[in-house]
Formats: sequence, C-alpha cells, structure tokens
Amino acid sequence: MTAITVGTSTSLPARSRVEKPGLLHRLWAAFVESRMRQAEREIAMHRHLLPGRLEAVGERLSPRTEKDLPFNR
Repeated sequence: MTAITVGTSTSLPARSRVEKPGLLHRLWAAFVESRMRQAEREIAMHRHLLPGRLEAVGERLSPRTEKDLPFNR
C-alpha cells in the first residue's frame, strides 16, 4: 500500500544560483570601460580648444528638426 500526500513536497527547494557574467561579457565590459576612460582623457587634454559654453551650443541646436538640416530637400 502507498500513501500520497497532497500539498507537501518531499524534496528540498532548489538553490537559486547567482548568475555571473560570462568571460566574453566581462572582457567586452572591460574593453568598453577602457575606451571610455581613454576618451575622457583625450577630452580633458583638449578641453582648452572647446568653447566655454558648450552646453549652450548644444541647447541651441536642440529645437531643430530634420527639415532644418541643409542636406534635406
């Protein structure tokens, strides 16, 4: 004779495995981070060549649409 119980589990709950990024993902992230640091160094070296109010120049361009661009007909 066998007994069946309803609503109880005889096995232990499975441990949730923490997913860590794979090797290629970590290599790519390191590559991107190093290129970002290099770009920031280059900008810092040439900051004296940029206009003083760079943000204001960017804001001036924002209201434009594609129709305002010179190469669209």
